[in-house]
Amino acid sequence: MTTKTQLHSINVRDSTGQWVPRRNPVVDNLYNETTFYTAFTKDVLEAKREIIIYSPFVSKYRSDTFNHLLYKLSKTNVDIFIFTRPIEEYDREQRNQVQKVLDHYEEMGAYIFYLNGSIHEKVAIIDREILWEGSLNILSQRTSREMMRRIDDEDSALQVIRYLGLTRMLAEGYRQKYEKLYRSLMEGTRRKFQFSWRVVVAGLLATVAVWWLFLLLSGIIPLKLVTGLISILQALPLR
Repeated sequence: MTTKTQLHSINVRDSTGQWVPRRNPVVDNLYNETTFYTAFTKDVLEAKREIIIYSPFVSKYRSDTFNHLLYKLSKTNVDIFIFTRPIEEYDREQRNQVQKVLDHYEEMGAYIFYLNGSIHEKVAIIDREILWEGSLNILSQRTSREMMRRIDDEDSALQVIRYLGLTRMLAEGYRQKYEKLYRSLMEGTRRKFQFSWRVVVAGLLATVAVWWLFLLLSGIIPLKLVTGLISILQALPLR
């Protein structure tokens, strides 16, 4: 026989005092597999600094969603960090496809970290202020029924970052980012210097060539001397 306490957990009294089935409670920060991506996409596109996605699995199916988001984020200064399982933990027939998806994410600016140990937590953190956590694999979900909770609280977000041990890896990601930026700037400076050097040399050679041509046509200098000088100039390392 069902006790009143048990009834109360699944039923409620209506206006006449009768026990009736309880409706699903309306909770502002709970989302299912249908409502999650719309709300999550809004948070992602409103991010100002950083997006962390901790998703054990990745799929080609869900990549269509994230290719679109990463393309938009590539036009901003938002950093994207993805934590997922290494390719070796997938079935052999999936590895090729998953690797291509992750490579593409990386090409679009995401930093990928592969975590051993059969990780299974599902988390996303926006600007270290908004925390998404629950059962849904953000980068691979397709047909399963899931639940995710959105928590707008900086302390909760930082607590999860520390709990999952992400602090050091995020620092490494930023180090790689700024080293890459530094190399890019140095390469740009070097190319600019080379370009300037070539412009100066080209200008000098043009001036010398015109002057020597004038002297040659005037019969002041012999043709052999001109051809010898040209050979020397051609051997100069201008690259």
